[in-house]
Amino acid sequence: MPERHVLCFGNELHGDDGFGIGVYAQLNQLDWPSDVELFNAGIAGLDALRFLQDCRQAILVDAFAGFGTIGQICVLTPEDLTGQPQTSTSHGLGIPYLLEALKIVRAPLPEILIVGVEVAKVQPFCLGLSAEIERAVPEAVRLIRELLPE
Repeated sequence: MPERHVLCFGNELHGDDGFGIGVYAQLNQLDWPSDVELFNAGIAGLDALRFLQDCRQAILVDAFAGFGTIGQICVLTPEDLTGQPQTSTSHGLGIPYLLEALKIVRAPLPEILIVGVEVAKVQPFCLGLSAEIERAVPEAVRLIRELLPE
């Protein structure tokens, strides 16, 4: 049973919010150890809680704002998101809300890291990533590979 899960969030129809889905597409082209499972969490919101069951480690991939410069990849812990505003995204109330709900439904919590890219804005009904965010996708893939060694 895969014990390490990678959940990629985003909405391809909202410009740079599709970052996580772009990362998922590239991760899905690679070979992974048998204990790693990839999930296209898309706009699952709280429904993504089911992807966090039965794992000891989870990496959440998403676009976010307020942690760096545009196109910068950031690795955060759940504690880094504590106190962040619960803003509505195209996939629910975002990762901070998901992590708060996870505390209620699961104990012990898995080890969680959040890999994300800083975006300028989410543009509704816009296909494709901006050039800065498109360039960040392979960097995020490389980083996730390093975080999940054989």
